[in-house]
Amino acid sequence: MASQKPVIVLIHGAFFAPVHYRTLIEPLRAQGYIVLSPPMPSTGLDDSAAGKTYVDDVKRLLEYLVPYLDEGKEAVVIGHSQGGIAASAVTEGQTVEERKAQGLKGGIKAVIYLTALAIPMKGASLLGLLGGTPPPIYKAEGPFYVLTEHALTPQDDDLKISEEDQKVLARTLVHQSKASLEAPVQFTAVDVKAAKTYIVCSEDKSLPATLQEELAKGAGCNIIKIEAGHFPFLESAERTKAVLDAIVDVAGQ
Repeated sequence: MASQKPVIVLIHGAFFAPVHYRTLIEPLRAQGYIVLSPPMPSTGLDDSAAGKTYVDDVKRLLEYLVPYLDEGKEAVVIGHSQGGIAASAVTEGQTVEERKAQGLKGGIKAVIYLTALAIPMKGASLLGLLGGTPPPIYKAEGPFYVLTEHALTPQDDDLKISEEDQKVLARTLVHQSKASLEAPVQFTAVDVKAAKTYIVCSEDKSLPATLQEELAKGAGCNIIKIEAGHFPFLESAERTKAVLDAIVDVAGQ
């Protein structure tokens, strides 16, 4: 079993979708990995996302992942940004160690937090970490948070891509369930019973490197540092490769 490549589960961040991560997904598939990256129920453009939280995201992830685990496959889970909350929670009862104790095959062997919310304390939420007030880039509209005119502007120095690429990206972003940003976390990164790695992006303005390191240390993660902003997989081939190298290294352990 150890010689088999693990399944890779990639969890997108708020307002984003799996298509935005193709610079990670496609190279990993080209290397022979099965990559699962379903759209999260808490993200979307219609009312189906209303009221959804990380709990609903985890249910969808397990629908995709458990059949592979039941076949005896192991998995590495990667959460980017808000996706780190579901990355922790999806491991509950599904790690190699926990499944073996239940007489089951396979399991999640590692979690990677990519400048993500590896929240170490129960009852905390994304909005709570932001001081209880949404940043200027999004605002509340009914049951959703929606991006504002401040998001993805040429002055946005956290998204290190061209102005033209920002315009293309802006047309494909979606709404985020309010509940998903406000829901208190009940299964934390500390609770994860698998190897944990945190990729700290040193130039991130959305989630500053100091906070990333604080979260990583609080959760007991191995730390890898790269020079990148909040979206290294969109910024350059070099930064994308740094993330890919880290994923492949963890997958091979």
